[in-house]
This record gives sequence, C-alpha cells and structure tokens, in this order.
Amino acid sequence: MLGFEKSKRRRASRTLFEDRKEFDSFYRREAPKLLHFLKRRIWIEEERADLVQEAFMRLLAARSDAAQDNPGSYIQGILRHLLADRARAWARSNAARVEDMPCAPAPELPDAALELAQMREQYRIAVEALPAKTRTVFMMHRAESIPYKEIAQNLGISVRTVEWHVAEAVQRIGRSLSSED
Repeated sequence: MLGFEKSKRRRASRTLFEDRKEFDSFYRREAPKLLHFLKRRIWIEEERADLVQEAFMRLLAARSDAAQDNPGSYIQGILRHLLADRARAWARSNAARVEDMPCAPAPELPDAALELAQMREQYRIAVEALPAKTRTVFMMHRAESIPYKEIAQNLGISVRTVEWHVAEAVQRIGRSLSSED
C-alpha cells in the first residue's frame, strides 16, 4: 500500500510535460491528427485551428491521471467534447432563429385554401389506408410525439420494429400522395 501512495504522490507532483521540448514534440505529432479529424466536421480552417488550440490548452490545465497516462487519447476526448459543445451551441442558436421567424400567412386565395384542404384530406386518407399496427405506431410517434423506446415498451415490440413501422408509414404515405398528383 505504501508503494502505491508514493507513486500517486510522485504522479501528482509532476507536470504533464516535463519540458517545452516534450510538449512541442507532442504537439507536432498530435495537432495534425486532430486537424484531420475535424476536417470533415468543420469547413472553416481557422475554426478547426481554434478548437485544436483550445483542446491543447485544456490538456495542459488537466490534473487527471488519465491525462498523464495517455495524453493522446485524453486530448482526443477533449476535442470530441469541444465539438459536441459547439454543435449544441449551433443548434440552440438556430432554434432561436427559427422561433423568431414569422409564421407563413394563411392563404388568402380561395384556390390556395381549397388546395390545402384537399392535400390534408389526401394525407388523412393515406394514413387511414395504412395497416392497423403501422398506423398505430406512426400516429403514436408523429401525432403524440412519443419516443420510439416508449412506443416499443407500450406495444411490446422492439425499437427496431417501431423504426420499421414509422419508415414504412412514411414510404406508403409518400407513394399515396405522389400517385394522387
């Protein structure tokens, strides 16, 4: 037990990189990998570079054993978290923009209102024409906004089967509406 505590104290007292050369070498080895990882996810080169720099800054600030034991894996995890944070921020900002958009005005022309009413009726008929179980699953998901997992539990079927029924309903409704044109 005493040996373990000494090792732990030694590890806690040492820094992640002993000197500047060690860090520079690690940076030259890992930065291109991280930039390559981001290349297909972020198109703007400066943003990729900023994320990689932020990941390295967080790695240097880390006091975790995992960071010291395997800094390559640790920095990849940091980068993935930064990427997820960025995606969440983007989704929040876009959701706010969508909510601020004005609603489309109601059709003023009688022909447009009639066309809309006919389209709704075609949709209703297409949904009613679905097989009973497919219609039930589709309506639970689309009309009642029940998640797949909950539908599966309520109906005693697998999530994969719920996915199949929803996809089948969408395809059948799409075919039905396109054949009406």
